[in-house]
Amino acid sequence: MAINQNAGHKARHCVIIGATGAGKSQALKNLIPRRGVRLVAFDPDNDHGCIAYDSLGKFAKALKAADKSGKNYRISYTGAKNADQFEAFCAMAWEVLDGNKDTHIILEEAAQFTASSGPALESLGNLLLRGRKYGAIIYTIGQRAAELPTTVRNNSAHKYVGVVEGLDDAKSAAKLVDVKPEILMKTPPDELRFWWRQTGKSPEYTQFKYMG
Repeated sequence: MAINQNAGHKARHCVIIGATGAGKSQALKNLIPRRGVRLVAFDPDNDHGCIAYDSLGKFAKALKAADKSGKNYRISYTGAKNADQFEAFCAMAWEVLDGNKDTHIILEEAAQFTASSGPALESLGNLLLRGRKYGAIIYTIGQRAAELPTTVRNNSAHKYVGVVEGLDDAKSAAKLVDVKPEILMKTPPDELRFWWRQTGKSPEYTQFKYMG
């Protein structure tokens, strides 16, 4: 169970939206330190270079051992097939949270494994709503803003939108970053350009660096 509640942690959850070619994985490499962190990834396509487990049982055992060691780690679960397994991953991530340590949590293709664009399922919702106080920094990744649960959209203090696929996608993404859809549609592919808005601040057009 999550331990050492610390209400002093700032809101740091992120949502990153972009079509193929937007550079979402590169954005994560810019946002998450490459060394010296605790990182847990839900990563069906094995995109993030972690020690990967395609069995939920083996992942659970490895995560428990890594947490018990007290050392930093980068571990991913790559074998998900359904929403129940996604929820199980979120529950396991909750168990290793410690308010005295940051834990970076990547949720790739979250929309595919959640029930709807309404409120998040129980374990995901728990992470998003309570994880901040226990050092969680959640990065929810998706191709279309409209498909993500409202709990993700409402509880991510940092919102990034890159290349969008058509006007409908631009309209839903525009609400995240407070940028007009026609402007979002001008974002070029393969250049790692994103609109970024932090809660309470004006949007900025930012450039990430390519990191191999």
